[in-house]
Amino acid sequence: MPHRIMMIRPKLDDLHSVALPEPYTIRWYRDGDARHWTAVKSAADEHHHAPPDYHAQLYRAHLDELRQRQAFVCDGSGTPVGTGTAWWFENLGDPSLGKINWMLIAPATQGRGLAKPLLEACCARLAALGHTRAALYTLAQRLPAINLYRSFGFVPLLRHAADAHAWAATSPLMKQPFAEAENLHAAELDIDGAALSD
Repeated sequence: MPHRIMMIRPKLDDLHSVALPEPYTIRWYRDGDARHWTAVKSAADEHHHAPPDYHAQLYRAHLDELRQRQAFVCDGSGTPVGTGTAWWFENLGDPSLGKINWMLIAPATQGRGLAKPLLEACCARLAALGHTRAALYTLAQRLPAINLYRSFGFVPLLRHAADAHAWAATSPLMKQPFAEAENLHAAELDIDGAALSD
């Protein structure tokens, strides 16, 4: 079974703007965008197959928050081809830690430089909403995503021994492996690792 790992960007006050290539634009959630999110996720995510109402399961209770927290990359015709959400950890009780949730780019537009500007927009939105650091979940086999997050200042967040083992296996496969000293432990960051467990 794939191991779900975490990464953290320990601060959000040093973000640098990342240019989005033309003709793409980034906008925030509007009514009806659940179908676009579902279409992008269905096309882009080979590791997690969700039911058609998965967006509603995740976000129905927070529709007002979506308008300022869920981003869409749109092509020249305005059609969403990517999405990312600047969320929070609902079980954590720590408002300083924002959550990058479901970063997805449709396969037909991958490799066009869309993911990093989308990630920057989501991190900047977290900072604007008062979060001072950002974390995310991913799977150990999602190496392109892990490489992207590393290039944007995210490092491993270790909750328990299984995370350390997963990173020891994953890091050597990366474009730029992490040194063990780069790993950050939830306890030393005053984060409740148990609240973030799978």
